[in-house]
Amino acid sequence: MGWRGTAGQAVNRVLAEANLALVRRELDFEDRLESPKHLDAMFRALADAFGTWLAHQSVLRATARLDLVAEIATFHADYLRTSFREKAGGSRFNNLLCLNLIARLMAPPLIVDSGTYTGASAWALSRGAPQAQVVSFDIDLSHLALRAPGVRYIESDWTRAEFPADQARAGFCYFDDHVDQARRLIEAAERGFGLAIFDDDFTLGAFPAMARDPGVLPKIEMVLDTSLEDGEEIVWSSRGVRRSWRVDAAYLARARSHVAATDRLPNTSLVTGIHQTPYRLVALR
Repeated sequence: MGWRGTAGQAVNRVLAEANLALVRRELDFEDRLESPKHLDAMFRALADAFGTWLAHQSVLRATARLDLVAEIATFHADYLRTSFREKAGGSRFNNLLCLNLIARLMAPPLIVDSGTYTGASAWALSRGAPQAQVVSFDIDLSHLALRAPGVRYIESDWTRAEFPADQARAGFCYFDDHVDQARRLIEAAERGFGLAIFDDDFTLGAFPAMARDPGVLPKIEMVLDTSLEDGEEIVWSSRGVRRSWRVDAAYLARARSHVAATDRLPNTSLVTGIHQTPYRLVALR
């Protein structure tokens, strides 16, 4: 009967008193296609989604040509051999694939990865741009599971480092560090970066499930939302605790002034069965 058998049910009855439950830890693609024809169809569907988006977006400039189907197939095979497939925390296949493809297409000289955690994003970025200087920052590197070759790992906030202006302009920053995204946008723009990519940029209706700390606000969605009025209070509950955040319109406008163009990556959840919010890309002035 496995973990859901008698023992698991007994533990869950006890945990239920505290509104908790025992959940089996699963991996991305633990259940997956293996027949070559149908696996290839999944790769082609991913390539179509990303290729269509790429043809119509105005945020990033590709400097390399890429066989998307072949790249996706090899990335999938490599990903299955990593330690990054657990569902609990960290980046997952869909978004890591996009990081890899963006790095491959842009071939930048410099990539900043803010929010190392287990190292999944640094791995995907360095895999996509092996020629780049990839610098990965986290205030706590104790969760790092894999050190990708060629990546510099620094245990500090990313703003403590300095980067050459020409490399910053041709490079990009990736933020998955649970910090106020307006702040990160301003920091990246003021340091001369041409592009910033944000994880966890949830809409106004979706953010409460991920915002137990008001310090993660505002999201880029809020920076772009000109209907938010100065001083108004956004109120939500998180696990029964009432929380709030007050709009600072001048602060949002300051961050918005650095936005030259913005877009979201395509949602490929229905293609792979792996559900996650697509990244937000911001071209910086």
